Amino acid sequence: MNAKRWLVVIVVALASLSVLGSQQGPADGARANLKLVFEVRDRIHCDYVEEVDSLRVIDGAVDGLAAALPEGENLYISPREMAEVGSPAPAERLDDRGQVALLAEAFGRISKEYVRSVGADTLARGMVEGMLSSLDPHSSYLDPAEREEMVERFRGDFEGIGIYFEIRQGRLMVISPIVGSPSEGKLRAGDEIIEIEGVPTDGITNEQVMKKLRGPKGSSVRVTVARQGRDEPLAVTIRRDRIEVRSVPYAFMLAPEVGYVRIARFAETTAQELGEDLARLRSEGARRLLLDLRDNGGGLLDQAVEVADFFLDADELIVYTQGRAARSRQEYRDTTPLENPPLSVIVVIDHGSASASEIVAGAIQDQDRGLVVGQTSFGKGLVQEQYPLTSNGGLLLLTVARYYTPVGRLIQRPFTGDLQAYVHQGVDSLDPNAVDSLRAAGAVFHTTLGRPVYGAGGITPDVSLPDPEFSEFEQRVFAEGALADFCSQAVGKGQVPAMPFAAYAATWQVPDSLLAAFGRALAARGVAAGPDAMAAHRAFLQTQLKAGFARVLWSDQAAYQISLQADTQIQAAARLFDRADQLQAARAQATSKR
Repeated sequence: MNAKRWLVVIVVALASLSVLGSQQGPADGARANLKLVFEVRDRIHCDYVEEVDSLRVIDGAVDGLAAALPEGENLYISPREMAEVGSPAPAERLDDRGQVALLAEAFGRISKEYVRSVGADTLARGMVEGMLSSLDPHSSYLDPAEREEMVERFRGDFEGIGIYFEIRQGRLMVISPIVGSPSEGKLRAGDEIIEIEGVPTDGITNEQVMKKLRGPKGSSVRVTVARQGRDEPLAVTIRRDRIEVRSVPYAFMLAPEVGYVRIARFAETTAQELGEDLARLRSEGARRLLLDLRDNGGGLLDQAVEVADFFLDADELIVYTQGRAARSRQEYRDTTPLENPPLSVIVVIDHGSASASEIVAGAIQDQDRGLVVGQTSFGKGLVQEQYPLTSNGGLLLLTVARYYTPVGRLIQRPFTGDLQAYVHQGVDSLDPNAVDSLRAAGAVFHTTLGRPVYGAGGITPDVSLPDPEFSEFEQRVFAEGALADFCSQAVGKGQVPAMPFAAYAATWQVPDSLLAAFGRALAARGVAAGPDAMAAHRAFLQTQLKAGFARVLWSDQAAYQISLQADTQIQAAARLFDRADQLQAARAQATSKR
């Protein structure tokens, strides 16, 4: 059977409606998998955020079936497409029973006649993913193993490289690195992993990603990524480690009276963790708070609401959702009075801040409870509901509503069907030096105090801050793994003096002798670390070595705290607290006049 026959099989079996019912039904195994397809299809028509043309769903299913076949230029030409190119007019529009029969026939014909044996579960998954990709970029399907992985992601820990990822249209995309994981500083939101250990990732499954990227602590894996702004792929070696999936990994005093909290994701215990950390920081003298939501890809809606509750006053609107039905609007309001005196808040966001992060940032911005700074966020304004599937124990995450910020902003970015373009759109189209043109593209809304905020995709910050970039040399330093090895050896040899962390953080500097020794260690690994490169990156190397020593001597949080000293975005944000204080005072005055 040649490639032309493969094409004809799909076109004839799926586009010619006159043969419906002429083929025998699929085998029992295929029937079980078709049950999954029909269950997802029915759920879409019952609960999706908007009514969907049934033929659009059917076309998506058959497109997904064709895409699931491993060889040949397989495709599906719908009756609508045939009519557009002058083919004979298709039969009348299929009713529900006819659509079911069409899917069953397509499934059965491929199972029987395709040149290679393809598992019924593979075909069913292709159909399900095809249906969902015809809807939006966030509705998705998890098989039973992936469902367990999601539970683990939100509740447990594991050993691996530490990334949130998603597979769409056969591409392995990095949603964000997990804070504190080996991938942080090496991979970034929007990276496409194109190879793992030299093997292309085209068509890779979630299960295969787990097997390839997870592994024993201390072992390494080499990945190659395509990154926006780079002409050539970037090869990165990542040493696996134990990944502690904590929602609030870092909380400490950044400066006198200034607390710092990093929320990495919105999981089951996020609000509880944050409440404990805020109480401790207040006891340590914090009256200002820098809330870091960078690279936070989101999570649970209820946790976003509970986190926002810490920063808004009683009965203030946090977010509202609107589903398909006209009366499906659901409001989420603050349930507790604002603590007195309230913290002066600055929220830092970037292109990787999405979903639940945008709910929190949008609520704080709309209600004038804090200053939002950084980069425009990702722009995910859709809410997914979890539906356990009776067919196979998997899970359907289906978009059932859109969410809106308190002043009515829908921040979802448009989706044209090209996932890669969708993921990169926020990054590609944003120029931090041209914020005014960005704002002009969207509708203007007004906060409680009358400040303008904007309805284009994502949350536009009140103050734009440049996104820090690592140079080629700096990326090599991270990628080669020399830093961790060198720091461990130096501490073991007693080359770093013992002292309290507070004194270390405030006063100790990496001596020239250790800098020179590290340069030799880099050169031994093939990194061009000549005098010019070392001199040009002296400040970077001093900070990274000091942080690396702190990780060995104290903890990952200690290392992170040191690294923030060189985080230009955080340092710039901390200099804006006068503006945050003024905003808080204006909001308090407006409230007292009511």
